[in-house]
Amino acid sequence: MRIYFTLLFTIIISLSVFAKNIITGTVADASDRSPIVGANVLIKDSNGKMLTYGISDDGGRFSIETPDGVENLYIQVTMIGYKTFSAPCKANAQPWTIFMEDGALQLQEVVVKAARIRENGDTITYNVGSFAQKQDRTIGDVLKRMPGIDVANNGKIKYQGTDINKFYIEGNDLLGGKYGIATNGISHDDIGAVEVMENHQPMQVLRGLSFSDQAAINLKMKNKSKATFLVHGTLGGGWSQQPRGALWQGDIFSMMVTGKYQMITTLKGNNTGLNLSDQLRDFTSDRPDESMEGYISLSPSVTPNLQRNRSYFNRSWMVSSSHLLKTKKNGELKAQIDYQNDRVTARGTNTTTYFLNSGDRVILEDKNSLSHRSAVTGKFSYEVNEKKYFLNNTLSADFSWNNLTLNTAGTLPNTQSARMPEYSVCNLLKVIRRFGGNKLVTFNSRNEWNSLPERLTVSRDGDDYGQQITQHSFYTDERASLGFVFRRVMLSLEAGVSGYFRNLNTDLWGVDLQELTDREELTTDYLRVFASPKLEWSYKKLELTFNMPVNLYSYFFSGALRNRSEFFISPSLSARFRLTPRMSLALRGSARRSPASLHTIHDSSILTDYRSFSSGIDDYYTSSGQSVSASYNFRNAQSGIFLMAMGSYGWNKSKFGTVQNVVGDYIFHSYRPQPSDSRNAMALLNISKTLDFMRGAVGVRSNYRRSENNLLSQGLLTEYRNDAFSLSPFINGNISTYFNWNLKFTWDRSSLKISDMPGRNTDGFIYSGSVTLTPCSLITWTTGGEYYRNEIEDGRYKDMLMLDTKLSFNISKRVEISASATNLLNKKEYSYTTYGTLSQYERSSRLRGREFMISIYLKK
Repeated sequence: MRIYFTLLFTIIISLSVFAKNIITGTVADASDRSPIVGANVLIKDSNGKMLTYGISDDGGRFSIETPDGVENLYIQVTMIGYKTFSAPCKANAQPWTIFMEDGALQLQEVVVKAARIRENGDTITYNVGSFAQKQDRTIGDVLKRMPGIDVANNGKIKYQGTDINKFYIEGNDLLGGKYGIATNGISHDDIGAVEVMENHQPMQVLRGLSFSDQAAINLKMKNKSKATFLVHGTLGGGWSQQPRGALWQGDIFSMMVTGKYQMITTLKGNNTGLNLSDQLRDFTSDRPDESMEGYISLSPSVTPNLQRNRSYFNRSWMVSSSHLLKTKKNGELKAQIDYQNDRVTARGTNTTTYFLNSGDRVILEDKNSLSHRSAVTGKFSYEVNEKKYFLNNTLSADFSWNNLTLNTAGTLPNTQSARMPEYSVCNLLKVIRRFGGNKLVTFNSRNEWNSLPERLTVSRDGDDYGQQITQHSFYTDERASLGFVFRRVMLSLEAGVSGYFRNLNTDLWGVDLQELTDREELTTDYLRVFASPKLEWSYKKLELTFNMPVNLYSYFFSGALRNRSEFFISPSLSARFRLTPRMSLALRGSARRSPASLHTIHDSSILTDYRSFSSGIDDYYTSSGQSVSASYNFRNAQSGIFLMAMGSYGWNKSKFGTVQNVVGDYIFHSYRPQPSDSRNAMALLNISKTLDFMRGAVGVRSNYRRSENNLLSQGLLTEYRNDAFSLSPFINGNISTYFNWNLKFTWDRSSLKISDMPGRNTDGFIYSGSVTLTPCSLITWTTGGEYYRNEIEDGRYKDMLMLDTKLSFNISKRVEISASATNLLNKKEYSYTTYGTLSQYERSSRLRGREFMISIYLKK
């Protein structure tokens, strides 16, 4: 900890040494002379190039350092709702008093790369047309090429390695966290620019007061696409060799954006391997402090490092409709309703090896699964987001029905059937009021009901056995906070009370094993009183945040567990240095003592699959841990360079350790009353650079994770370490308007080290790419694929080449007919090896065979 504070002190001193010239002043409203908080103050040279910038504080004050040797400086002040102020200035002159008049903000952007990227303070603007390629269809396809932005296949977006906190369309948050609907649906031809707003604070009432290290995305639509009903869709049909039969795919996407109303409605269906449920995930939802988890661990197998559509045998439907309406009193009403239905089959073989001191145990399995899932979700909210006041009330409901049948042949042939529905209703209320420019009062309320009834039935050797589990819970959390701003310091105190009331009923039947508790009725309730003082301090380029949550839990248990009360404190300190407007360094350290996970507190032995039992803890326990992390961000939009590096290290201690025993055909997971330590480390690196001479980009993404732990295996304390490493360089570009390409290489390594046993590791290599040829405006031809080289065991590799091709005829801007063929070489299986806890998994999964499809795309 001493080293940590020494580093902070050294950097602060360094910043003060290099400070040379200062421009100071105050920004105020011209009508009532009240200070303006959060105004952007830019210092530019005579050519209009931004040199540095600052933000006015709670008193409207600003103080900005300028570099030596620069003459003819200009000061520019911008603020939403006010006219831009601009005038020549000198360093170390008399303090400025700037009065701003009401009016629309006219952004005078500094053009850094007119053809591709523009930069204005904390806002980076990407020109969509300069990144789009002929084969692109949605805005998500184009976002993947923009440096600094990462887009997953389900539409989730990260900027500089960090999740975005908002996704706007013309400044409005229509979709909330389910913005995958937009990234995978909106035509890129309707979007003129993508804005990335760094350090974005979505609540206006907190701007200039509370720090944010997350960015937001805003889609700027073309004028031709505003205030008009947009619709496009695809209809296709074809033939597949595995599974043998007809293919079909269809989707309709409609959208309207006006000044007061926004709407997106989409309907999709397919049996071509496209996973639609991923596009309905909520990426930014507010997670509760306490939530329920299911116990039965039955699910279709997912193949790592392989494109999902290669092995996803599905019949899927999805419909989603989102609406936003602005009201007369600066409020907005939002409604979002989704429905999805999936029928998925999967088949593959597994060889699981458990590494035991008494000799390895090997289980062979040939699995064939069929799952059905239906889900209905609804979210309704009302929000007011103003400079002095914020209100949001959101009511949501989520109901899903999940059924799975799994037939297994091999060492232990059996059939498993599971029913795992989930029901949830939740209401969230948040109110913030700002007084006098420097006082904040906040109230939060959360009330949530959940139900998870589960049932597993196993048929084996003519006998049936299984597990039935019923969980119900109600969670309530009511809290209020008061915040004050004194110069550059914001002090706040949040306090409140919460309660969690949970019932757990378990019933194990048909299993005749000694020392198993087959039935239990248990309540695990608690009341919590908490307070969380917080200090946020900003001075020039330094931002410090100190938080110290204090919690008092009172637990109430049924059965043999005695009631008890526990006190917890978890301080954290973070610092961020804005070394320059384009470069920042963040450090964070925390220590915690955490309450028990109620999920593991039970006496019964729960059957989680046909051969695995999970026993709980019959006593209350706590855990503790410490962590440190550092991150570095740099961007130079003028050169098209974006860089992010992050690392973290954590220590964890628990009163109980884990136990794994293999007894006959069964595996028992439990806990032992003995202290257990674990450690984990993580490092990430993302670098990307535009190649403007060929309208492309080059970059590399890398990550490393290590987990060190121990467990009691067959009565012996066994230490183990898992390592995972990935390195992915990529490049894309155009030779001309007729030819473009994408190339990517990925190297994955997975390692397992058990006590004094020799270490084991496997390597996987993926070479992927595509080329697109456009000989004329009518024809577009794309071909590409992946080459996989997976290490199955030491020195033995499995190679596989997957090739696809697509020929499109662009009849007009609104009509396209295409013919596509996937898996041209008709590969049928994919093999790989991974490591788990003291175990190794060799797997071979069935793939979709050669497929041919003809599609027509129509756009209004």
